[in-house]
Amino acid sequence: MKVLVIDDEPVIRTLMRDVLSQRGIEVVTAGDADEAVARFLEGGVEMIILDHRMPGTSGAELHRLLSEEFGSGGRTGAGARRKLPPVLIVTGSPQDREVIIAAFGESVVGVLPKPFVAEDLVKIVLDTLGQGFSGGHPVQQ
Repeated sequence: MKVLVIDDEPVIRTLMRDVLSQRGIEVVTAGDADEAVARFLEGGVEMIILDHRMPGTSGAELHRLLSEEFGSGGRTGAGARRKLPPVLIVTGSPQDREVIIAAFGESVVGVLPKPFVAEDLVKIVLDTLGQGFSGGHPVQQ
């Protein structure tokens, strides 16, 4: 299992990486859109956790770009196919949940408000990756 965490805040990236790594999940991180694309193209990403609002290329714009290129399994070098994996949106503006879901489309598996409970993050990731979950709090979606 490999999860790509994209957030412009280093503390949030580190927190998510540490929480998920403790559950045996491989995590790669990116602080901006360019780094995110590079990490995605390395391959093996089964889920993306994406900050909705980032300076420069926003999470919404990055999602649109990735969806256009990989939403239906776009080609990248040597004929390889990559499909956009499930996306969890993290936002400091949870009141925008419905707008976010409508804008991001069917690849979104949920919207997690900041600040978040670590076990909620773990539950969403494990459920999305088909690993199940035991303990913790109910998901705040």
